[in-house]
Amino acid sequence: MTENERIIKKIYGYFDNITPIKADCGMICNNKCCKGNDTDGMLLFPGEENLFKEKDGFKVFYDSRYGYNVVSCSGVCNRSQRPLSCRIFPYFIYASSSDNLSVAPDLRASDFCPLLTEEFSISKDFLRALRISAKLMESNIEYVDFLKKLTAVLTDFNNL
Repeated sequence: MTENERIIKKIYGYFDNITPIKADCGMICNNKCCKGNDTDGMLLFPGEENLFKEKDGFKVFYDSRYGYNVVSCSGVCNRSQRPLSCRIFPYFIYASSSDNLSVAPDLRASDFCPLLTEEFSISKDFLRALRISAKLMESNIEYVDFLKKLTAVLTDFNNL
C-alpha cells in the first residue's frame, strides 16, 4: 500500500458514520449530486485511482476540465465505498498560496445543493472530520500540490 493509499483509507475512516446532516440529504434533493452523464464524475484524490479502477459499478476516466482522473458510478452505491469527493460533498478542501489547507463549501455545489442554499445545520462532527482530514493532507506534498491546482481551477470556474 502506498503512502497516499494509507492516508486516503485513514481519511475514509473519519467519514464512516458521518454525513453532512443527520439524515439522508439525497432525500431532500432527489440525489442531485449523484446524477450526471458519461462525462460527469467526482475527482479522485491521490491514492484513490487504484481503489476504483477495477471496482464494479465505477468508471475511472481523465477529465480535462480538472486535469485529473475522476470516477463516475450508476448513481447508486454503497456509501462505504464512495470516493472522498462524495464523502465530503458539498464541501471541499482548499489550498492557500502558503500551502495551508482549509475547508469551505464546494464552489460547484452552490447552484444545486440545498444544504448550501437553504437553512440546514451542517453536522459539527462532519466539519471536524473535514478539518482533521485537511490537517493530515497538509503533511503530504502530493496532496498539497493536488489541492493547490484544484483550488485554482475551481476558483476559475466560479469566476466564469
